[in-house]
Amino acid sequence: MAKDIFVFIEGKDEGVRKSSIELLSKAKGITKNHNSTTYGILIGPKSEEMVDTVRPYPDKLIVVRGDGLDEYRWDTYTPILERLIKTYRPFLFLGPSTITGKDLFPRLAARLGAAYISDATGIEFEGEEALVKKAMFGGKIISWMGINEKDCALVTFRPNSFSIDRPSGMAEVIEEMGDGKSEEAITVLETKKTMEKKVDLQEADFIICGGRGMKGPEQFGIIEEIASLMEGRVGASRAVVDAKWRDYEDQIGKSGKTVSPKLYIGCGVSGALHHTMGMDTSKVIVAINKDPNAPIFQYADYGIVDDLFDVLPALKEELKKLKEQAG
Repeated sequence: MAKDIFVFIEGKDEGVRKSSIELLSKAKGITKNHNSTTYGILIGPKSEEMVDTVRPYPDKLIVVRGDGLDEYRWDTYTPILERLIKTYRPFLFLGPSTITGKDLFPRLAARLGAAYISDATGIEFEGEEALVKKAMFGGKIISWMGINEKDCALVTFRPNSFSIDRPSGMAEVIEEMGDGKSEEAITVLETKKTMEKKVDLQEADFIICGGRGMKGPEQFGIIEEIASLMEGRVGASRAVVDAKWRDYEDQIGKSGKTVSPKLYIGCGVSGALHHTMGMDTSKVIVAINKDPNAPIFQYADYGIVDDLFDVLPALKEELKKLKEQAG
């Protein structure tokens, strides 16, 4: 059986999300070993630069064009993808576990009556069966779910789950037409976007996260400085967001965003389950908390039992020295 794989390519501003490139690269490695094809699916590209960015990664690139498709909408994208899946009949359809992915993929799975796995972190093959890795119960259990169905299965992956291999060649571009008219007759009246340019929280390689132990919104300045030195991003626990110390877009956890950075530093974060479910797959976890019994230490690779207001200034100064030495 052919193991063709579809990858949904998600746009960001005028470009393409790094997580989509990660999935294209991973899918290409899988299909190469199974003599099958990786298809990139790009709907309503805002520019030809988006097409040029992704062409080196898949075997074939399906570009869907049409009026009203340059911005994601579930009521226009879902029927287009349903049609493409029924036409090409891939074995797997992969996408990033972002806000868009979490909105789109369950709807599509329901329309297709297909298997769906969300927030996965890895994939391997044993013979004809695909095994998908997913952390459960705040990382206390790592499960491997088997996919051997004849029909297409849908899987979303946390950003930073895979590395990006060096691309080779240029994909064949297949042009498709789509209808940007809403089948539900929904009209978008207004869209507002923040002008502030930040590193995307879900795609950041470095995240420093503040919890209630930061004591107040005015104390977040120092971790903002550390995030800037590391070219990373500040995150926040739910308690911090509920207290209005940080915006919701910074929230990490079950009711926020799931992240898998190369390095996560938790500052005054207790480690409640609803938070750890959103960061337990970070490559390296460092916890700073003066309570030695804080649950976060159960997940940490390195733990510092000390007052974070003593630790963070020292950390900032060392990072500044390293930055100056590096030029």
